[in-house]
Amino acid sequence: MFGGHTGEIEWILAGCTARMFLFGFLTVRTALHIGSGSHFSLLAKRRKSARVLITLECTEARKLGLPPSRYYASKNKVNTPERLELMKYNKYLRRHTLHKEIK
Repeated sequence: MFGGHTGEIEWILAGCTARMFLFGFLTVRTALHIGSGSHFSLLAKRRKSARVLITLECTEARKLGLPPSRYYASKNKVNTPERLELMKYNKYLRRHTLHKEIK
């Protein structure tokens, strides 16, 4: 049975009602909460994503007075907590240069 605009769905499980709120495509962790009598409810908690967007900027272009080349990427903070340094192509210098992560 669908319950209005709240995104709530009710299931009948062996005479007990279980409710879970839908969070779309978010990752949720569920825990079973036993209420009074034979009422069960599922509690959902959001997880913070470990993946963040970062900016990689050329280190050599600024020294030469040219506009810096920038790349945007994502990284996993848990697996790589230190700042990234990658060799990427700089279209202003027309060669591969060292790009470092900036805030």
